[in-house]
Amino acid sequence: MTQKAEDSLPLAGDSDGDDGPQRPLSPLEIASFVEGMAAEMRTMTREAKLNALSYFLEMVRVEASAEIERLAKAVDRAS
Repeated sequence: MTQKAEDSLPLAGDSDGDDGPQRPLSPLEIASFVEGMAAEMRTMTREAKLNALSYFLEMVRVEASAEIERLAKAVDRAS
């Protein structure tokens, strides 16, 4: 999943600008957002030769990906 920085997601349902009810993001949605943002920032830091930052952002992306898998399995078990 890739996500642009300008696509920030403070609340679900906020992306289209409607004035309808909004709910807080679920842990799965937040982990997905973090994964995408970390991937974007890792690409930027890699291109700028900021190797340590690039490494740590890759670790964030990997951890977010693992959390997504864990949360998705928990949702499947609950269904």
